[in-house]
Amino acid sequence: MSDILPVLMYHSIGPIPAGSRRRSIFVGERAFERQMALLARRGYRGVTMDEAHAVLQRGAPTREKLCALTFDDGFLDNVTVALPILRRHGHRATCYAVSERIGQRNRWSEDVLGVSSPLADEGALREWIDAGMELGAHTRTHARLTTLDDARLEDEVGGGKRALEDRFGLRVSQFCYPWGAHDDRVVDAVRAAGFAGATTIERGRARMGVDPLRVPRVHVLNQHHLLQFWLKLETRYGDRR
Repeated sequence: MSDILPVLMYHSIGPIPAGSRRRSIFVGERAFERQMALLARRGYRGVTMDEAHAVLQRGAPTREKLCALTFDDGFLDNVTVALPILRRHGHRATCYAVSERIGQRNRWSEDVLGVSSPLADEGALREWIDAGMELGAHTRTHARLTTLDDARLEDEVGGGKRALEDRFGLRVSQFCYPWGAHDDRVVDAVRAAGFAGATTIERGRARMGVDPLRVPRVHVLNQHHLLQFWLKLETRYGDRR
């Protein structure tokens, strides 16, 4: 039994685009395959954030080895590359989509990354949902929420939720803070919008009874080899780096 449920944070799965100034968010296909295989070999079942939320909020150790898998921004390769691998190893995951950027590119981070990449279109996200995966919300435009006035904050958070629910005809219960930016006012807005849970970019493995709107995650980056991945998953190494 364990009182820890790691939540892994990914972005793009595939090759590093030419000209990228920040390689870390692009986890290679082969590396991701090995990580998902290792999870299965170690007895973990990859779950969505909605599933993780139900377990974490019980506040009691889980008998099953669970690991939540999350993908920020809704890249197209989450569906074309990651989804077949997830299915092959029996895992489920949550993809956080930016409601007004579906089918476009992640221009919001082009200054940081030096490149932009395609985001999943509606058809790809429906394929993701039909495969039993979860769709979460990542605001309307990937805005830095702590900089917004109250009206714009509600529109980005609540409006993004409603847009996804209307477009895909489903309940969206999980949220992710763009850029990791959140404070008490932003958390209150996420709660008021009706989200059950929200993930941050704070480093650490989630523990039973964690604040459901401030869930920390384990960062999985391009430079992490398989031993580091295992250490992040099963030791305190993942709580620090």
